[in-house]
Amino acid sequence: MLKIGTDCSGIEAPIQALKRLKVPFKHLFSSEKDKYAIQSILANYKPETLYTDMTEKRELPKLDMYVCGFPCQPFSMGGLRKGSKDCRGNIFLNCIETIKQTNPTLFILENVKGILSVEGGSYWKNIQTELKNLTDYNIYWKVLNTRDYGIPQNRERVYIVGFLKEKQKREFEFPKKIKMKKIERFVDYKITKKDKINRKAESMEKIKKSKGVFIDLGYLKYTNYNSNMLYSACLTTRNDVWCVPLERKATIKELLSLQAFPKNFKQIVSDSQMKKQIGNSMSVNVLVHLFRSCFDSLKT
Repeated sequence: MLKIGTDCSGIEAPIQALKRLKVPFKHLFSSEKDKYAIQSILANYKPETLYTDMTEKRELPKLDMYVCGFPCQPFSMGGLRKGSKDCRGNIFLNCIETIKQTNPTLFILENVKGILSVEGGSYWKNIQTELKNLTDYNIYWKVLNTRDYGIPQNRERVYIVGFLKEKQKREFEFPKKIKMKKIERFVDYKITKKDKINRKAESMEKIKKSKGVFIDLGYLKYTNYNSNMLYSACLTTRNDVWCVPLERKATIKELLSLQAFPKNFKQIVSDSQMKKQIGNSMSVNVLVHLFRSCFDSLKT
């Protein structure tokens, strides 16, 4: 029975991935500050403990697996990129303390690709230094894109993987890419009620002529209409995604599916809060493939 704990838990993509893989597990703890995300956690999962602030002193249990998608706002291209000057930019150090305390066999940390370049790359160098100080662990990292693992969303994220040296049995390799599903499969064609949007006439004309499927109206000036024929842009916390063929806003279930969450995920918060949670989440499909590769390295 795999003992797992998560921080910055959001809507618990790691737990969804374990369920998808049918791995028996004990969900020892979650940690989340956002009161609406906490509501979603309690409606969909049963962690033995739910912390509301991972920066406070905690008495944590030993773990087999620890996962944290620490805050991305200080590093995201869509944010102010203050790095360590943003108080959220130091949560990584709390991740390190949690790893030291829980001594997991395996840990996975995730963040936006922008973390590699913020502060001229010095912040990433500091992260690497902290990771090297975890001398009992073999550390690996790579940028993985959601669209390379079956789901048509262009979402690049840095994944850091650590194995307790004494438990790792085989050399680790990040998962190989697989074929992406057609984006049309993620459209709910039964929802035909049209919505109105308030955009400039030239923007509306571009959208109507586009062969794209899901377009984020909040980022039109960055939109590559040709690529949107194949995959959606990266879902964000401010996502305002338009379903082009049906002339309406993307539904919550469509957005969840673009993060590989199941249809039976319970929504008990408003649409705006749910969109924020979806935009903050890790992609379940990436974690499924990454977990599988990690578990292979732990097999004798």
